[in-house]
Amino acid sequence: MAGIIFSRKNIVLLLVIALIGLSLSVISFRYSAYTADEIARIASVDVRSNARIEAHDLSQILLHTLESVTSNLRSLANSQPIQDGHVDVGLTLLNNTQSSTSELTEGYYWLDKDGKLVSWSTQNTSELQGYQGFNLSDREFYRIPQTTLIPYYSNAIESPDMLPRLYISYPILATRSNDTNNAENKTSFDGVIVAVVNLDSLGAFLQNEISPEFISNVGLMDKNGTILYARNQSLVGKNYQSDDFQATVPDQVKSEYIGILTRSLESNPGAEDITFNGTTTTISYQPINVDGKHIWTLFLGSPHNLASDVGLVIEQQKNLSSQIVIIIALIAVGIAILILSWNKRLEKAVRDRTTELEGANVSLGESNRQLAGTNEQLQAHDRIQKEFIDIAAHELRTPILPILSEAEFLSQKFQGNQSRILIGEEQIRSIIFNAKRLDRLASDILDVTRIESRTLQLSKENFDVDHLIQRAIRETTERQLTGNAKNVEFRYVPFHCVIFADKARILQVIINLVDNAVKFTDGGKIAIGVIRNNKDIEVTVKDTGSGIESQIMPRLFSKFVTSSENGTGLGLFISKKIVEAHGGIILAENNEIKGATFKFTLPLN
Repeated sequence: MAGIIFSRKNIVLLLVIALIGLSLSVISFRYSAYTADEIARIASVDVRSNARIEAHDLSQILLHTLESVTSNLRSLANSQPIQDGHVDVGLTLLNNTQSSTSELTEGYYWLDKDGKLVSWSTQNTSELQGYQGFNLSDREFYRIPQTTLIPYYSNAIESPDMLPRLYISYPILATRSNDTNNAENKTSFDGVIVAVVNLDSLGAFLQNEISPEFISNVGLMDKNGTILYARNQSLVGKNYQSDDFQATVPDQVKSEYIGILTRSLESNPGAEDITFNGTTTTISYQPINVDGKHIWTLFLGSPHNLASDVGLVIEQQKNLSSQIVIIIALIAVGIAILILSWNKRLEKAVRDRTTELEGANVSLGESNRQLAGTNEQLQAHDRIQKEFIDIAAHELRTPILPILSEAEFLSQKFQGNQSRILIGEEQIRSIIFNAKRLDRLASDILDVTRIESRTLQLSKENFDVDHLIQRAIRETTERQLTGNAKNVEFRYVPFHCVIFADKARILQVIINLVDNAVKFTDGGKIAIGVIRNNKDIEVTVKDTGSGIESQIMPRLFSKFVTSSENGTGLGLFISKKIVEAHGGIILAENNEIKGATFKFTLPLN
């Protein structure tokens, strides 16, 4: 194979084959794109058209069903036995009517002019006698026809057995002469006949009326936007504008979907598409008008599935694509055979070089990842270190300056050979207060170091937690008198409880929480409480201050987190670690009205 020279003829042949393969690939791509667009268009038109037809047909079926029930109610209300109050014959009429519409109705009721139950469709006469005279005058299916003297169609109503039902009632109108000469007749209200429709049965009835080849779901809503029937039974009885309903609609399509439901209440039929997670669904809606009045709206949700004519287009695409793939494969094989004779010498060299480059690339990538991780750690460390230095420098400077100021003031009092001077109590207190503040800051820094190095040690003993709370209140009060007084009132009812823990550390936690409450409470109250349970105690510090800012709350117990101008943000972090080291937990929350509450638990043993 050494010294192979390619002739112009071979070069031209290779170029022709490559051009043919490229052309076939372009043709295949363009035809696939055209076929996909055609599939989407045909499927959408087919589904949208069928959805409109099905919605219209279902609305007509529902309307005829309602007219049938209403016609039955009208016949019963105008029948002579019910007009004359013959209960036995009326019961027979009610039972016969229920038998004719038992697929949808659960029963028919006869109420007199006072809203009392006269009879209902039942074969159990003893049960009927037990409920005769039952007062239903407070129900809308009685009150509204009594006032309007026209048929009434209810919203979804849940009965005691928690099943959603519809009530259709028709007034019993009696015509009586106004005087003995029958010169003028007067129509009077004599009660109502009520038909009870189970919404689940109505929905199943409508769902069964849909063509088996057409996959869709039925929904029903009244003119006020209340869901009467839906596949999700928990939505029945809810208004589509309520929070409960809208919580079930995905946020991506909520605005579009609610808009469709709003437009459906305008008494005009329509069909609109909505797309979610790559699936398009046509929602068609049809108003249900009874006696010229819009009472309900019927919905039909139809996903876009491929129809039979779209299947033919797909099959054609498959055949052509298969042919093109075979041709391209044959050409590729020919090209591969042709260039294999040229390429064998280079193959090993390329493979070896590729292996070396891959190894070097993997090694370089791993080194880059390690360097990136190390760099991020160093940056985070530098950032935290800078934050800590800034905060610590500020906190150290705050107590040092008063101490230096007092020291310089005292130094200026020494004049000549004078070896003694008078020092005021307030100066001593200021020096002690700021020195203790320095000591606490140094202790906090040491505690953080111990916590992060996992060398925090606990020296446990038995002690009364009441003594620590009393001491914390006393020390905080003394610091208030020495520092900037905030006029805070402490409330604590002594509670004695002996626990086994590190006394000094628990005192540190209580003082940190009380100091934190004082810091954000000016002229308010701080209540400290203790609750003992079976296995632990709970200590609560509740203030009436400014509360915890929302952006601080998630990071409240982290290092250097504070919303105060003073403080290192270490106190709550240290307190959390001390409590957790004892096997307890610490929590914080804002009060409903004002301030915040901190609480922590400690095991008794």
